[in-house]
Formats: sequence, structure tokens, C-alpha cells
Amino acid sequence: MAIMSVRSTYALDRETAARIKQLAKEWNASQAEVIRRAVRQAAERQAAGQHMTPAQALEHWRNNPPPRSEAETRRIVARMRADRHADDIRRSSKLDQLRRQT
Repeated sequence: MAIMSVRSTYALDRETAARIKQLAKEWNASQAEVIRRAVRQAAERQAAGQHMTPAQALEHWRNNPPPRSEAETRRIVARMRADRHADDIRRSSKLDQLRRQT
């Protein structure tokens, strides 16, 4: 086992946290080891050119259920749209202020 010298804190959604705990139990490993293995595997796949293309990602989600319900997805999309709209307004007002100053 490697000597651990970096401690990190991450915010995870409940489903991901539950999956990490379940894998730790199944693998008889710590949660940190589960995360290390997952990161290592993802990095190895990417280095080997095994990451998904956009078309492959689309095909994957067509054939596999998303990690959340349709209602939750709609709420997230609505929140993102509202955030983008608010940001557009904020940027627009800043741009107007800059134009007035010149």
C-alpha cells in the first residue's frame, strides 16, 4: 500500500457516496481505496484511448438508465437555465456600465 500524504475533502451526492460505501464493503477495502482504484482505472483507460467519444456517451445513456429520475433531471435543467439567464443579465448590466464609462 502506498504511503498517504495528501488528505482531501470532496462533496458527493448521496448516491455516489452510497456506491463508494457499498464497493468498499464488497472489496473489503477502505472508501479511500475505492476512490484510488476508480481514479487509477479511469486514468489508465483515458491514457489508453479508451474514453468515450460524444457519440459513445450518447449511445451509453440511450441504453442505460440515468443516475437520477426524469423529474430530478428536469429540476436540474430548469435550475441551470435560470442560473444561466441570471448570469446573462448580470453580464449584460456590467457591459452596459463599462460602455457608459467610456
